[in-house]
Amino acid sequence: MPPVVPGTDLARGRPTTASTYQANGDGGPFTPDRATDGSFTTRWASEWADPQWIQVDLGRTAAIKHVQLGWEDAYGAAYEVQTSVDGAGWTTAYSTASGDGGFDEIALNTSARYVRLNLTRRGTAYGYSLWEFGVYG
Repeated sequence: MPPVVPGTDLARGRPTTASTYQANGDGGPFTPDRATDGSFTTRWASEWADPQWIQVDLGRTAAIKHVQLGWEDAYGAAYEVQTSVDGAGWTTAYSTASGDGGFDEIALNTSARYVRLNLTRRGTAYGYSLWEFGVYG
């Protein structure tokens, strides 16, 4: 089970888009909205190539204190958490080149309407795969 994060998951049920998703496979299609549905039984999975991205529209500018990434076995080894107030200009709020899968707990202190993962290096030969992409106020 994921670590408990205080606050409300602002991304849950919000419009989520991605550069790609896997349309086929056992349990597919693995559409982006599955990463923000609040369930660790569904997931988003990208095509097997770098780079990729997934982003969520929170619906309004909100204070963001924490991002929780629940990776499936196919994780991001290098990625950035980017934020935007308008969905056009992006600011990097966090970056890593040493992701190792599992649960990534990222403390932030920012405000934004849009939150995007800019995924640049896969940790496996497969695509990227997230059970959940939580954004907490």
